[in-house]
Amino acid sequence: MSPGTATWTDLQRFLQARDNLQLATALPADARALGPVRWDSREVDAGDVFIAKSGLETDGHLYVADAVAAGAALVLGTEPKAVVEARCAGSGLVLPAYLRVKDSERAFAQASALWFGFPARRLTTVGITGTDGKTTTVGLLTSILEAAHRSSGVGGGGFQAGAVSTLGFVEGGRVTDSGFHVTTPDAWNLQAALDRMSGHGCRIAILECTSHGLAQHRTDEIDLNLAGFTNITHEHLDYHGTLEAYVGAKCSMLDLLTDRPYQTAAVIFNADDPVSRQAVPDKLDAIGRGGTDTDTYSQRIGTHATWVGLEPKVRPGGMFVRARGPGNRTGALQAALVGEFNIPNMLLATALGHRLGCPMSAIEEGIGGYPGTPGRMEPVDAGQDFRAFVDFAHTPGSMEAALSSLRKILTAEARGGRLIAAFGCAGLRDRRKRGLMGAAAGRWADHVVITAEDPRTEDLRSICSEIEQGIASTAQPPDWAVVLDRAEALEHAVALARPQDIVVACGKGHEQSMCFGTTEYPWSDRLALRLALERLLGIAVDPRASIYRLPTGKGSESASI
Repeated sequence: MSPGTATWTDLQRFLQARDNLQLATALPADARALGPVRWDSREVDAGDVFIAKSGLETDGHLYVADAVAAGAALVLGTEPKAVVEARCAGSGLVLPAYLRVKDSERAFAQASALWFGFPARRLTTVGITGTDGKTTTVGLLTSILEAAHRSSGVGGGGFQAGAVSTLGFVEGGRVTDSGFHVTTPDAWNLQAALDRMSGHGCRIAILECTSHGLAQHRTDEIDLNLAGFTNITHEHLDYHGTLEAYVGAKCSMLDLLTDRPYQTAAVIFNADDPVSRQAVPDKLDAIGRGGTDTDTYSQRIGTHATWVGLEPKVRPGGMFVRARGPGNRTGALQAALVGEFNIPNMLLATALGHRLGCPMSAIEEGIGGYPGTPGRMEPVDAGQDFRAFVDFAHTPGSMEAALSSLRKILTAEARGGRLIAAFGCAGLRDRRKRGLMGAAAGRWADHVVITAEDPRTEDLRSICSEIEQGIASTAQPPDWAVVLDRAEALEHAVALARPQDIVVACGKGHEQSMCFGTTEYPWSDRLALRLALERLLGIAVDPRASIYRLPTGKGSESASI
């Protein structure tokens, strides 16, 4: 089926086949073309399909009348038809054709995939999920496929690839900002991206799949050929409620594994991660896919993992590991990435590349040529005599991994360098991780600067206090300071630094805004840290940099133990 050729009847039949239809009005007898699918009434045009979804803050059913007034020709929702008709009548409107569905989120994905003609079926698809390392793994795998494409001569050997990740849409080596504040776009935009990849000659699509995106059915109707897991640790419990629910959301990616004839599916997970090691096989058994081809990867010599990382080393300019895989084939993997926590990402990308048919020479070239992920242990150098990094670490696990890796670098150098970490925790998000992140900083850093990180409508001082409790709980707490304004906090952190020290700003990474109250203000840790360094060095600062001064959060306190 080609994009834009589906009819209303096709949609009704498809919803019935997916057991997602409660009640249908009498649809027109003619094969009326299915219009574009919208969930935001403000985006509806004449002839569109409007699907009323219930979100965290509002209910789309309240906007059906607005959608009808804008020209929606077909409405889908979970409410009884009489209720929706009454809402329209209250605005002097007549409800057009209506399909009552069981789940609007699923219906949105189903209608979107149908409209675009199921583009995932025209591609080899790879889904990557996990708590940490998803974006870097997507980047590494994309680089591997680009290397394989270059080395394959005319036609590229079928390695032309596109990707959807936190950084946006990646195709042909170009990154385009998706314009969304989520990693996994809504179903319509995700299907549109897949259709665009297919139309531009891509043969492979790589998707970074978040727990939110999976739980909200944004990835439904995407047949996966490969599923890769980084790790599963404590995160997003504010949304999922329990760790079990979070694990379940991550593992629901396995529900997407293709069962289409003449296609194969395989799963690759981290044998060193106890949660993945148990949850992934259990999920496969639960959905009747226990016989699915499965690979594992590990850094532990002597394990029975499919891929094992040997001889890990911190080298000038990055990390090295020797990967040993099926048939005892080996690859020397050198990446321009800082931190041992990237070795599992390198192994997963290698395993996925191998499954996609990439030769080891392309895997080595792709990993070696990957410049690094913006905002992931990204160096910031303004000419200072110490090292400074920006990292996206915003979970207890990623904070532990980032700081412990930097500590190992300092220890190996044996020059007395200190680790100075600046970070905060988001408001209206999982409160339990605040103390855990504070404790991780307390174990590994010599100085900690606690500051703002998207406080939203929560009291910033209270958030910082919970982080302080975690720091104070460690056996030998480091010195710490609370500097509420993040720009001032980064200036404070670099002012503490001496030669041989490392300063790291954690939590924001590549992000371009910070939320105070309900407003997103322009913000970039990468630019703010550079500005702090330039001020320290007496370099003239661009006056436009004032936009990176946040409107609230002023003030500072300090504590020394």
